[in-house]
Amino acid sequence: MIKEIIFALITLFAFGFLAYNLNRFRKILKFCKEDNRTDEFATRLKNVLKVALFQSKILREPIAGIVHVLIFWGFLALLFSASESVFQGFYQNFSWSFLGPLYTAISFSNDIFCVLVVLAVLISLSRRYVFRVKRLQGDKEEMFDAFVVLGSIFIIVLALLLQNSAKIASGFIDENSYQPFAIVFSGFFTKEHSQVFYEIFWWVHILWIYFFMNYLFYSKHFHVFTSVQNVFFRDPVFFFKPKRINFEAENIEKFGAVDFEDLSWKSIHDGFSCTHCGRCDSVCPANITGKVLSPRQIIIQIRKRAYEKGKLLLRIEKSEDNNLQHKDKKIFERKFIGDYQNWEALWQCTTCGACMMECPINIEHLHPILEMRRSQVLMEAKFPPLLQNVFTSLENNFAPWQFPSAERADWAKDLGVKVAGEHPNFEYLFWVGCAGSFDERAKKISRAFAQILQKANIDFAILGPEEVCNGDVARRTGNEYLADYLIRTNVETLSKYNVKKILTICPHCYNILKNEYPDYGFTAEVIHHTQFIAALIEEKRINLKSKFNILATFHDSCYLGRYNNIYDFPRNILRAAFDGNFVEAKRSKDKGLCCGAGGGMMFLEETQGKRVNVERIEELLATNASVITASCPFCMTMLEDGLKSKNKDDVVQIKDVSEIVLESLI
Repeated sequence: MIKEIIFALITLFAFGFLAYNLNRFRKILKFCKEDNRTDEFATRLKNVLKVALFQSKILREPIAGIVHVLIFWGFLALLFSASESVFQGFYQNFSWSFLGPLYTAISFSNDIFCVLVVLAVLISLSRRYVFRVKRLQGDKEEMFDAFVVLGSIFIIVLALLLQNSAKIASGFIDENSYQPFAIVFSGFFTKEHSQVFYEIFWWVHILWIYFFMNYLFYSKHFHVFTSVQNVFFRDPVFFFKPKRINFEAENIEKFGAVDFEDLSWKSIHDGFSCTHCGRCDSVCPANITGKVLSPRQIIIQIRKRAYEKGKLLLRIEKSEDNNLQHKDKKIFERKFIGDYQNWEALWQCTTCGACMMECPINIEHLHPILEMRRSQVLMEAKFPPLLQNVFTSLENNFAPWQFPSAERADWAKDLGVKVAGEHPNFEYLFWVGCAGSFDERAKKISRAFAQILQKANIDFAILGPEEVCNGDVARRTGNEYLADYLIRTNVETLSKYNVKKILTICPHCYNILKNEYPDYGFTAEVIHHTQFIAALIEEKRINLKSKFNILATFHDSCYLGRYNNIYDFPRNILRAAFDGNFVEAKRSKDKGLCCGAGGGMMFLEETQGKRVNVERIEELLATNASVITASCPFCMTMLEDGLKSKNKDDVVQIKDVSEIVLESLI
């Protein structure tokens, strides 16, 4: 009876303390901005099954993935044994054996998973502390935390296996139970002492479970409680879509994220869910080229700030004593950007989304980065000096370069391309974009695509001087006020011509027109030129007359690939044009490496480490392809600059997919 009383008190304390911490976590989230994350319920549930339950993103890295899957599924399977142990604390002879054949399957799977989890933990420990996998390394606190977590799992599972073994050695075998490994290990115990060992291992097993579940709140493994819902709360429709700021709303005192409370509660939830696995860092183009940006640290520091300031806000709220703020003045005076977030790192992000693609629990790294950029631009006018020229040009010329709008259609003067103002009854609008209108290299892409459209007898027109920058550069660099103006200007023009179908050569134009303009009341069918060309070939409206007998490879644009899941259209075109002489780069499709131009980096200088475009061009050159193809004007510029830096521009060609197609038509 004494055992049961002691156990009841310990259980009450353990679950009470857990409830206390979970409630604190809930209250900290309430300090942040509201964000609807329950729409599209069916899609969200599907994502939970795919990503959380079946661990699809974990398995993108096979070795580590399999190890984690074993631990995860073992954790789920062993919940039955854990619950059985808890009930045995109140009634020693309790067993789930009354479930009959189901219990046989449960006991057998638990026994198997005990061994598999122990092996998986040993492999995880060796990867982190013996082989020292780079992405798994961290500061002393992180490394100690990982050791405590992995060590706890090891102790809990091993104690359960030995508990079952000692129980069998004592001569007590549950009806319907089948535990082959426990039977084997039971040979290590004598019947005389088996009951004592059973009690010891039972207490170790259950007490360590109680310790572990309460330690998690203070650990990077708090994701045990939050990962499933974090996957559920991930936007199921858009890979990443910035939140629009309503500048006409009243009482807006702050723009962007000045402190943790200015972020969405989902961003704070992300911070507490982060496992510190480092997968985001391992694919971040800035991080792998030696820059200070660490997507992992962005998220970790959000949690650190939210916890340190959040718990003080809770104390003030509870005591209603505002003097507490003065007592903890140092914490309140710390700057979110500076003391927690590295300012320089914010301006090294290309917004490629590789971090979000790899994160096994769907953390959204880009939202807080963009919100912090907004606060710096809109609240403090603090941004890299080179952006001032970009913002000024966008304000005066409606393009990031200093070219007058009157010259927007000059690239098409000798092609007979219709301008919407003179021919308003067109079927397709060819949205040329700033690069396609002004950049000398990108103009060739515009011309190639326009000629393909003409050969296919497509009824299209361009806006010419009426087209202004789509707003992507301004929005991604934090100048939401300027982006808002550019977008609303374009929406007014597009609505005037009742545009329903848009063609574009630029993935950045494609993404913002398709996914972000609807927030401003404009919707249309937006088609990337690789999609449209592939359809023209399939419908035999154009025919590839000649094939190139050389080897080609393809560089995926982040905004076309990861953002919009378009991978096959350009590849199908290239395989046809090069008669199957096509090779993939080491990192391709949704694992492709950014060219380094996104997020405004096209207009900034990389001052640390290796240039991202050089890293990418080296990988593309390693394919030994004679032609490197792309489907984005920004990517084209970055790749060509990288090629020149390697002195390979006289050996290897870089061409847009449309240029390849036009050459094969002539």
